[in-house]
Amino acid sequence: MRNDDRASGTTTRSTRTLRAARTRLEVPAIRLAVHLGCEADERAVAQVVDLSLAIDFATPPDACASDALADTVCYAELAAAAREHCAAREFRLIERMAAELREVVRARLPNDSGLVLTVIKLAPPVPGLAGGVRFTIDDREGR
Repeated sequence: MRNDDRASGTTTRSTRTLRAARTRLEVPAIRLAVHLGCEADERAVAQVVDLSLAIDFATPPDACASDALADTVCYAELAAAAREHCAAREFRLIERMAAELREVVRARLPNDSGLVLTVIKLAPPVPGLAGGVRFTIDDREGR
């Protein structure tokens, strides 16, 4: 029998190495239906907007070792909270929507984590504008 934890499938060395590593959870597109637009007629019908999140952990989540959902940030909960928040409101600008969603998401993250949040309006009603419009809030220290 080995005496280096490899027999159990884990190694103390890999756990120590991970503690020194930078860790990030990326959620590239949470699809939302949002009443968004400068004019009332644009806000009258919900349109598709994507929410992108990148969460930088100050230390690796305990889930890296435990494999337990309770030991990390649950992206399903983040998506549900964003959907619930947007369902109850109208927004004129993606800047305001991003600022509100930052507060919603930030409340569910470790205090020492960094967050990059992007709202993407996929099809703004502007002739000749391809690829949508994005607004990003980056609250990581030392960007």
